[in-house]
Amino acid sequence: LENLEIPRHPKIPEWGDRVVPFGKELYIERTDFFDAEGPEGEASGGRPPRGFKRLVGPSGTVRLKYAYVIQVDDVVRDEGTGEPIELVCTVFPETRGGKKPDPERGVSKPKGIVQWVEAATSVPCTIRQYDRLFKEEEPGSSEASGGDYLKDINPDSLKIIEGAVTEP
Repeated sequence: LENLEIPRHPKIPEWGDRVVPFGKELYIERTDFFDAEGPEGEASGGRPPRGFKRLVGPSGTVRLKYAYVIQVDDVVRDEGTGEPIELVCTVFPETRGGKKPDPERGVSKPKGIVQWVEAATSVPCTIRQYDRLFKEEEPGSSEASGGDYLKDINPDSLKIIEGAVTEP
């Protein structure tokens, strides 16, 4: 494992730095990877959504926030669904600290930056994701609610996500 010193807050340097482990196995969000050769790529002709600035595989590059540029070498898939379950990547150590990749090595400039968590030291957690409490800007004012603000409560105002991980 390598310990990286990264800012506690990107815009408030007075908060200082924190140490985050970086290792051989990392987690990224599934939504940060567009699988050009998988089911989602087949549905779109292999083209990511407009404005997608994250990892596109295979052979796509992205910067891991406060760390290195990586490139997808291989996509390991679930045999039943064809969905990606693992990305085998190359890390370019010379790109630490925001340095650009060397074009002589055949590495394209990354189009985006993604969050990541080192797998071996990650801590399981539950996420409570909150959205607006009401569906209407003025609860109870819509015809559908008939003046009853309780009918305007957003049933999706709280999503509980199990099985997430965070840094230690």
